[in-house]
Amino acid sequence: MSTHSLRELRSRLGLVVRGVAATGEEAIITDSGTEIAVIISIADYERLHEHADVADALRLRALRAGEFATMSMSEMLDALGIDAAALAAP
Repeated sequence: MSTHSLRELRSRLGLVVRGVAATGEEAIITDSGTEIAVIISIADYERLHEHADVADALRLRALRAGEFATMSMSEMLDALGIDAAALAAP
């Protein structure tokens, strides 16, 4: 991992990006000594997105298993406090 200031990066961006692409090591970017960004390889970027997609799918599966239940229309109307007869009236 390498660290580069914004000031340094202005003159060395191509070199830093090619280094990240060749080695797979990320480059930390700083502004006034504070870490503000990271340059990563496209392979790492794609892996991060794959992991995020899997995590989202697992979270959605857990939500569906734990919080969602099927119910009949009459049960739903009762839960909402709606009179089914009032809906049927013309």
